[in-house]
Amino acid sequence: MSASNPQRELFRSCAILFGSELHISDDFLDYLQISGIKTAFRKRAMETHPDRHAGKNPAVLQENTEHFYTVLQAYENLLDFLREKETLLQPPGGQRTSATTATAPSRREANAEPAQRRQRPIKPIIPADESYRDGGFSSTERYYVGALPERRLLFGHFLYYSGLANWRTIARVLTWQRTERPRIGELGRRFGMFDQEDIRTIMHFKKPFSPFGQTARMLGLLSEQQLRVLIFQQKRLQKKFGTILLEKNLLNDYELQQLLYQFECHNDNILVQGRQ
Repeated sequence: MSASNPQRELFRSCAILFGSELHISDDFLDYLQISGIKTAFRKRAMETHPDRHAGKNPAVLQENTEHFYTVLQAYENLLDFLREKETLLQPPGGQRTSATTATAPSRREANAEPAQRRQRPIKPIIPADESYRDGGFSSTERYYVGALPERRLLFGHFLYYSGLANWRTIARVLTWQRTERPRIGELGRRFGMFDQEDIRTIMHFKKPFSPFGQTARMLGLLSEQQLRVLIFQQKRLQKKFGTILLEKNLLNDYELQQLLYQFECHNDNILVQGRQ
């Protein structure tokens, strides 16, 4: 069944605030909280506020101003949605229930016991062909126990220091991420930098474990600037770490959003405290 117009608008607002790389679903809306919306809005507002673009070309300034108001409208749409849901959650004649501490259950949880719906702890992230081994047999299989380091972290490192993934799992996700990203040869052909014959020539002279782009550069088929452009495009088109976790069914939408929120809060706090 296709989404209704109001629902599509909510999905669009979520994509504007949280990023289009996330898979926005009914469950995502079910577990949306005001604190998460405010954090996402502050981040987007800092990126798009017109004051950050003062003195630029008037056309660029106008474009950024319109973008900021699009972000603001998305923020207000989602706040209105949560306020309406909060009203529906208010017990008749009873104490008001805050939308920041209670959320409507998803359809899959509608028949669950109330105690089961109050908390959904995130289990360790374990690929289907592995099993949890307490303590592990090697340093790469151990799960971290302790406080988060007081420094900015990459998302994979955040998962490790949160005790949710060992280094072996993180390495596997990074391998999936690298193997599924566009190849330099494919990108170069797409951008018209070389043809299939050039690719065959590069592969003929390419040594084992030698980067494709560096071989093309050595043969004079790519300039240094062209190689930098291709590497940039490769990184830009590479799937996000969280997207891989979703595609491999290692996390669901709600769990990923919850972890991304905690991850951003940690790095934001480190930035405010002046640590690196």
